[in-house]
Amino acid sequence: MKRLIKRLHIGFLNTCRIWRDEYTYVFRDYGVLLFFFALPFAYPVVYALIYNTELVRDVPMAVVDDCRTPLSRQLVRDMDASPDVKNISYCANMEEAKRLMYKRECFGILYIPHDFSKKVMRGEQSPVLMYCDMSMMLNYKSLLIALTDVTLKLGAELQCEALGGDSRKEKQVIMNPIPSSSITLYNPESGYGTFLIPAVLILILQQSLILGIGMLAGGMYEKRRLRFYYYDRSESENRNIIHLIFGKTLCYYSLYIINAIYVLHIVPWLFRFPQNAPQWDIYIFITPFLLASILLGMTLSVFCKERESSFILFVFTSVPFLFLSGITWPDFVMPDFLKLIAQFIPSTFGIKGFVHMNTMGATINDVKGYYLSLWGLSVLYFFTAFLIYKYRIMRDKSLNDTAVHRSVFEQQP
Repeated sequence: MKRLIKRLHIGFLNTCRIWRDEYTYVFRDYGVLLFFFALPFAYPVVYALIYNTELVRDVPMAVVDDCRTPLSRQLVRDMDASPDVKNISYCANMEEAKRLMYKRECFGILYIPHDFSKKVMRGEQSPVLMYCDMSMMLNYKSLLIALTDVTLKLGAELQCEALGGDSRKEKQVIMNPIPSSSITLYNPESGYGTFLIPAVLILILQQSLILGIGMLAGGMYEKRRLRFYYYDRSESENRNIIHLIFGKTLCYYSLYIINAIYVLHIVPWLFRFPQNAPQWDIYIFITPFLLASILLGMTLSVFCKERESSFILFVFTSVPFLFLSGITWPDFVMPDFLKLIAQFIPSTFGIKGFVHMNTMGATINDVKGYYLSLWGLSVLYFFTAFLIYKYRIMRDKSLNDTAVHRSVFEQQP
């Protein structure tokens, strides 16, 4: 019993020593400070400001009206009156309209054919064409919504005139025989920021951790400082590695508690994004997410041989990780191998769980599957981090022994 207590005491002291040393390494490295503090504090604000308007209004549109009748002019007026579209020019032909689009002065061209009114008056379908610049989906969405709403309204008015409703009530029945209403749950404004920013906030926490831990590991490899973690220790090698992982994890986790509160609570409050879950439920949920991200960063740090390696290796993964989360693209239509990869990324479960809680009002019990999956990833990456550090320590010891033998050999006469 005394031996066990002594081992626990030594292990606690070793863990606290590594925790303290890791604080020193973090606060002495300006690059790591940039990833650990500047990035999580600045990026959420930048992204939220970009998407703060939520919707794209008054998308520039050019009109080519080959019909030039009262009906076609009414269609154009209704389009221009909609909040989503702004008519900037009447063009004589399509070539003139194309030149405006090539200059990026407009993002859509409304083409009304010459026989538009004739076909409508004969009771025939008359297509109206909208040419859209598909380089930005939000502009396309605004143009499409405006054209759909205007043509449906105009078609209902023409139908009402054709059927000859006398009273106002009869006209309403003719124009809208089956009244319906659309209720947008969780995102009342149908805004892009409310849809995207919660996922980006979680991803920022994960990626900044991976980048910062990778930079620390690369700098340690460059300067051969790994031996400071294991030399002059009375414990066995395996226990030293466990103390090393615990100490590092406690250091990073304690730093990121502040970041998590800022990113997941203060930023949504500042920009009025939905906050429908109890904050303590979110903090409980985010604990295994941070642990899994930290241990994943330790595992991936094996690829970092220089301080700058993490920037080169991991920055590009942000967009793929966002897609793999299933927020921007449904995961059920993804290939099976991509869905399998997504199961090993903490942000996959972190984003889904946070969106369900913060936007949809779910409780911690409602996202139990995601919560347990994050704990599973934490355990998995603890073992992978253990194996990685065991390998790196063995390699570092081998290199140090070789250097000592070489030095002794060179000193011999």
